[in-house]
Amino acid sequence: MVKTGPNEANHPDNILGLRKKTGIPLFIEGSILKCDAGGVAIVGSRKPSLYGIKLAEKAAEAAVRSGKTVISGLARGIDTESHRAALKYGGRTIAVLGTGINVIYPEENIALAEEIKQNGALVSQFPPDTPPIGRNFPIRNEIVAKMCETLVLVQAAVKSGSLITARLALEYGKKVFVCPGEIGDPLFEGSYNFLKKYRKARNLKILFDFNMLSEDSEYFDLGLELSPNAQNIEHIENTNKNPHLQNQKELQLEGSEKIVYNIIKSNPSGIDFDTLTVLSGIGAAELPAILLSLVLEGAVSELSGKIYKPSEAKL
Repeated sequence: MVKTGPNEANHPDNILGLRKKTGIPLFIEGSILKCDAGGVAIVGSRKPSLYGIKLAEKAAEAAVRSGKTVISGLARGIDTESHRAALKYGGRTIAVLGTGINVIYPEENIALAEEIKQNGALVSQFPPDTPPIGRNFPIRNEIVAKMCETLVLVQAAVKSGSLITARLALEYGKKVFVCPGEIGDPLFEGSYNFLKKYRKARNLKILFDFNMLSEDSEYFDLGLELSPNAQNIEHIENTNKNPHLQNQKELQLEGSEKIVYNIIKSNPSGIDFDTLTVLSGIGAAELPAILLSLVLEGAVSELSGKIYKPSEAKL
């Protein structure tokens, strides 16, 4: 076990700038390498659906294939599946613990933790023998958010702890992707609320193609300040609470979103999904994410039967 300290320049946390990011010494088992810089954090529900598990695996596979280390929190559900997938595809993975470095929780992940140490590292800011205590896990989430360069929120219900990690990642200026699911699915309700609340953050995007994880710089306006710092996020939250301020803002759409919105706008009585696919020339795999973005933006309303019409407030 390695305990890193403030003046040990060759230690792993200093190699990656982790001490600068966390402000505290870390306990590490395994190895931290320079190639772990720019890792992808994959987080989500402890009780995911089969679809959520598949998303986590695909996200981890895409990260590994692009040479990036997968970072997560070793919790049940999405965290566990992300670590396993990273190892499955021959990649490296780092597990940030909410316990002491020698206390693996949940216990069913003891074997997984051993495998992670051989192909990455276990990291904890808590002293050895620290048991699983509820208040420590949000602190663990902060380390995950600080350690990664990009974060993927796979699937989150309303009270999912992964929403804390995603919010912190936004505050720290990390690139954040949210996976889309079926509109109205309660297992994605927290994800949708998050998208709606922070939709104006420049470093937040919907993940509609896993290749975006290897080409993520193309999807963000890096010419502007990437981080919506705490003050900017507070402004976003206040704007979201004030419908008058929202309605004052012009609807600004580009690319595929603009194409789809213009088609829907020209059909005020409603247009079905299949017709939208034909008229827009956008594939059925990509179109749901675009529609979801328009719904969250308040530009489009979805009716039963996958019928879409322009929202009255934007007409």
